[in-house]
Amino acid sequence: MQLEVNLEGKEGNGDMIIKAAQLTILVKDQEEAKQFYTERLGFEVCSDMEFGQGSRYLTVAPREENETLFELVKADTPEQIALIGKQSAEQVLIMFETDDIERDYNEMKEGGVVFNGEPVPVPGGKGVGFEDLYGNQFDLFQPE
Repeated sequence: MQLEVNLEGKEGNGDMIIKAAQLTILVKDQEEAKQFYTERLGFEVCSDMEFGQGSRYLTVAPREENETLFELVKADTPEQIALIGKQSAEQVLIMFETDDIERDYNEMKEGGVVFNGEPVPVPGGKGVGFEDLYGNQFDLFQPE
């Protein structure tokens, strides 16, 4: 059996995937996670709604008009609970870009964010690692 894909008539330049729309971050408590991401990282809530049997759809982003959203999903199975804070096996889960790493580093540190050092030169700019309230690893990066 041979599968043929016809992309004729497709808008754009023919690329099949054009952007990442949403990433899932497993959390213990959605309200606690919402407070961390909004109060300590300065994110904005994009969606926060209840639907069906106590399910909650909660997304945040650095800016409301950000193309990629981060869905904060309450882990509710033993497998999901085991992955909280370890979704990327202790590697960087997400790299966030800033236009002023020193400013953001200082503000975030004052707000209680745990950093893995101070901003240092890295390939292409300056960077520093930090973690969320559950231990997920992130990078803050300012390009040259």
